[in-house]
Amino acid sequence: MKEKLDVPLVRFLARRLAQTKFGQRALSQPENGLSILKQKPSTRVCIGLALITISCLTGLPALAFLSYLSVKVSKPMIIAAGAPAVFLLVHIVFGVGVYLAGQNYAMETLLWATKRFLRKFA
Repeated sequence: MKEKLDVPLVRFLARRLAQTKFGQRALSQPENGLSILKQKPSTRVCIGLALITISCLTGLPALAFLSYLSVKVSKPMIIAAGAPAVFLLVHIVFGVGVYLAGQNYAMETLLWATKRFLRKFA
């Protein structure tokens, strides 16, 4: 069952966003959008994107392994101490990846998503 977001509040927020400098900047972007993805990324960007991917792929399996290990050896402190450590490590790796990948990718994607939102609802 797919719900529509065509509610007055969403339309109101879209109209208000379209009046801001950021909304105007998003709407003035060229139609091809995400042009930064057509350029060859630098080594730094590749390392950053790899770190982001690694952080996303390792968090949940690490917690599952710690849970299994905790139950198997009957030591609940493994998961009690290990879960926050894994959580912190995954977020640090993700943050370093975002820093290395640069703000260009984030800004380009945010502008593209804002433009699509405004075209649909404003």
